[in-house]
Amino acid sequence: MNTNEIRQLLKPYGLALTLPRLKLLEIFLSNDTALTYAELLRLTNDVFDRVSVYRTLKVFEDAGIIHRIVGASSSPSYALSDLGKPQKEPNHPQHLHFSCIKCNCVYCLDDQLVPSVTLPDVYEVHSLSMIVVGICRICNRKQDLTL
Repeated sequence: MNTNEIRQLLKPYGLALTLPRLKLLEIFLSNDTALTYAELLRLTNDVFDRVSVYRTLKVFEDAGIIHRIVGASSSPSYALSDLGKPQKEPNHPQHLHFSCIKCNCVYCLDDQLVPSVTLPDVYEVHSLSMIVVGICRICNRKQDLTL
């Protein structure tokens, strides 16, 4: 995806294209797994300071461009949400995530929806997440090859 296409992706969110936003979006678009803050810092080749990366993640998360996932490891991971759909509707169905115990990768399972939960009226649900923990297909293949 080129710079103009990324600029157009940010337009519905009312965000200007900055170098950190461009670089982080390029990284997210080129990865099929969720990424931790440390991985994002490493993938930016230390071009940006830690605060710039953190602030960009916060802006993206607040806008609904990315979402935070807490998997099997204690560090949260970040993955792209539905780009082009700013501020997800409150009733937007959320998907499952898979966290691998061998490689610590976290995957979005977009076609697997989190089941709805009915709570007493005294509770206000803001989000619901479900993490499936196990061994991913890549680690499973590696394990089969060693047997």
